[in-house]
Amino acid sequence: MMMQTAIVRPVRNENSSAPPHSSGPEGFGYTLWRFDGSEWQIKKNCAVDGATVGPTPSVAGEFVGQLRATTCVAAAE
Repeated sequence: MMMQTAIVRPVRNENSSAPPHSSGPEGFGYTLWRFDGSEWQIKKNCAVDGATVGPTPSVAGEFVGQLRATTCVAAAE
C-alpha cells in the first residue's frame, strides 16, 4: 500500500482577536486527546485561565494513538 503525505499549513486569520492557543468562539483553549485502544486519555490540556477541559471526543476511537482536539469550556464558579 502506498502512503500519501499531505503538507498542511496553518491558516491565520489576521482579523481574529483570539490568541493563537485559543479554540472555539469563546477562546477557552483546547484539549488534545489520545485514544489508547479502549478510551480517550488527555494528552495535552491547553485551557486558558477561567476554563477547564470539556467533554471527551464524541466519536469512537478507531486506532491506538489516534488524536482528537476538543474545545475547553468555562470553569464552574
